[in-house]
Amino acid sequence: MKRFIALQTGARRNYAVPSILEKSGLLEVFYTDLCADTGLVAKLDRLFPKPLRRGALNQLLNRRVPPNLKEKVMTCDWAALRYLARQKLAGSNPIKQHQALSTFNQEFGETVLRKGLGEATHIFSMFGEGGSILEFAKQQGIKTITEIYISPSTHRIVQAEREQFSDVEPVIPLEIIQKDYAWFSKICEFTDVFIVPSQFVEKGLKEFGVTQEKCQIVPYAVNDSWFKLNNRPTRGRILFVGTAELRKGIHVLGMAAQKLSDRNYEFRVAGNVSVVRQHKLTQSLNFLGRIPRTQVQQEYTQADIFVLPSLAEGSAEVTYEALAAGLPVITTEAAGSVVRDGIEGFIVPERNPDAIAARIEELVENRQLRSRMAAAARERAKDFSWDHYAQRLLAVLAT
Repeated sequence: MKRFIALQTGARRNYAVPSILEKSGLLEVFYTDLCADTGLVAKLDRLFPKPLRRGALNQLLNRRVPPNLKEKVMTCDWAALRYLARQKLAGSNPIKQHQALSTFNQEFGETVLRKGLGEATHIFSMFGEGGSILEFAKQQGIKTITEIYISPSTHRIVQAEREQFSDVEPVIPLEIIQKDYAWFSKICEFTDVFIVPSQFVEKGLKEFGVTQEKCQIVPYAVNDSWFKLNNRPTRGRILFVGTAELRKGIHVLGMAAQKLSDRNYEFRVAGNVSVVRQHKLTQSLNFLGRIPRTQVQQEYTQADIFVLPSLAEGSAEVTYEALAAGLPVITTEAAGSVVRDGIEGFIVPERNPDAIAARIEELVENRQLRSRMAAAARERAKDFSWDHYAQRLLAVLAT
């Protein structure tokens, strides 16, 4: 019988993969960095009353695994705490930050190996987390599965953009790019099967010599709460949700907004924002900053169109949310979305503000088209429930 060890730091997609494995009777053990259900953080949870919980501490104490995982989760507390300390000491130095992450990744894997692999027949790793553990697993005859949640070509894509817009974001140090390339090449060498959320990620893997036969596409899912939103669009209100950065094409959206300045459309940006707010290319955008989830949902209910002109993603989860909320979506192939061109919205070329502006204007001014795409969007999203995600994932793992 197949037995899986799942490796995942953080609470990505609310621990969907290990939870699905456990529900299916396939999970041997789930290794993570920190969570409030066990280990040191569980002790902190008992020590700190809720009124004293603020910021990062509050986020950490709210990081809980689903109930079905509590008996199977094992944390790597000391490796994680050392990483947090190194991260703090590194400050804003990108090379030191990268070194801190690399050291943690290796220590995380070493901790897992010390704790043991039990009766595992398979290792499921998120983007190669765990350092040399994939290599060790291969030596032991254990099948290795790696989920790649963002294109491995991201560094190359973002670097080209930063070289052109260095006044927005600094270029990535060459040392980091070289080390990451070498690290990911090893992941490719020791992975039997890659699970990817989109064809765009699969395309990025081909740049590293990974064949299509080793890739399995499993799109992401959207929570039921997004279907409950009642979209009452404000005509001409355009919504972008996510970090306002070059990778997500915020500058391209800014240029598209400038081209439509005479139309008096409103462009609203919900998410973390830095110096790009002051850039001349983004002066037509209304930056809301990082806002609570409830307020984000309110933005979806009042938006006319959702736009995400990303240059590199895995499969942007905000596009699933927009579809479920009943919004037409204008995005790029690089966003890895499940939007079909001309049905639930439009797929436009990356770095093309003219195309974005034209499609925005078309949808705002043609209300019949907008309504038709909005209805199709919500219908499309129904195919991407978490139940469907589990079915697709388990079908891949069964092969």
